[in-house]
Amino acid sequence: MLIIFLLILILGWLFFSYNKLRGLAENVKQKQSNIYVTIKKRHDIAQRLSDIASSYGDHEKLTHFNITESDSVASANVAASETSRVIGNVQMLANRFPDLKANSTYQQLMVQLDEIENTILKRREAYNAAVQVYNSTRGSIPHLFYASKLGFVEATYFEVDENGIEQLSSFKTDDGKILRDTMGRMASVATENVKKIKGKTDNNTDEEANQ
Repeated sequence: MLIIFLLILILGWLFFSYNKLRGLAENVKQKQSNIYVTIKKRHDIAQRLSDIASSYGDHEKLTHFNITESDSVASANVAASETSRVIGNVQMLANRFPDLKANSTYQQLMVQLDEIENTILKRREAYNAAVQVYNSTRGSIPHLFYASKLGFVEATYFEVDENGIEQLSSFKTDDGKILRDTMGRMASVATENVKKIKGKTDNNTDEEANQ
């Protein structure tokens, strides 16, 4: 019975600790998703700026940008890099062509672009703050003893590279598979111990009856 009691305590502790860390991990994923949405909006504005500037001179075209579950980080990083180049090209054209710079749609889009840039900055700060809390908790006792074993990888910060391009790294957790497998093994051990205890109890009962 002592073994069963200890297993119940371990399972309870594991559930509590796991749920806490998973909640922090989900928060990181949500903050990352918010960044994807903002990068997509920035890309769309850049596309509209590119369309307006198309009659004023040669400039780089934007490729189609579509975030999917499988390659969202790669797509977001490519889009951020391409968007920055296109915006730079359009701004250079605007300096060369006063009519483009005076275009009301161009001016409105530039205002929207400034707002999006501020939103990206705020969301990057929120994401990095969530990463800091998650990583700090992940590396603290008792979480450090089981975090890696249960698929909680270290999250990376949203940073800017040497070229000034924002780089976001993928963050994926196990989503419970390792925990389910671990619980399955523990349940099997508990079942075997119950059978052994029951077998010993039955044997003792038979011996007492024979006496």
